[in-house]
Amino acid sequence: MSVARSLFGRMPLDAPAASRGLTLIELVLMISIIGILAMLAVPERSAFHEVKLGAAARRMVSDLRYAQSRTMASRTVHHVLFDPAHERYAVTAGATSVADPANRARPLAVDYLREDEFRGVRIESASFGGTTEVAFDFLGRPRSATGADLVGPGRVVLDYEGMTAVVEVAPGTGMARVR
Repeated sequence: MSVARSLFGRMPLDAPAASRGLTLIELVLMISIIGILAMLAVPERSAFHEVKLGAAARRMVSDLRYAQSRTMASRTVHHVLFDPAHERYAVTAGATSVADPANRARPLAVDYLREDEFRGVRIESASFGGTTEVAFDFLGRPRSATGADLVGPGRVVLDYEGMTAVVEVAPGTGMARVR
């Protein structure tokens, strides 16, 4: 036999085709390498969920801040109405829909059941002084739908695949942020 057989445990290259093949060690190494590459190539599902939930929460904070700034600039009270039963919210000025600043042709509203970007995100709860609506006065202070100043922080709890994010609106200042 040749030196190749003694070093690698393989038949010489001039052996019949039926007797050539991979050794068990080579097969195990190849499967291990493929497994490691597969783990690196496929992103972790929980990271994807965090990104989607974080994007939904940041969009909500942005819309709350927009409603607050529009109220202070126009001196027209703006409301953000949350509808947890239908997984959506909308920004209005009185009874009029506010135009989305990114697309003036559509109203500023997010529907988690219909929009691909946020599909699957749920509004678990929304509470602003006992109501599911927050309004901002001319100084940017948050109020409940009944017009009372918020005593504690207003909260919206978002859920996606078992993960949660809480959007809080601070009483007095109306500062919106993700917790």
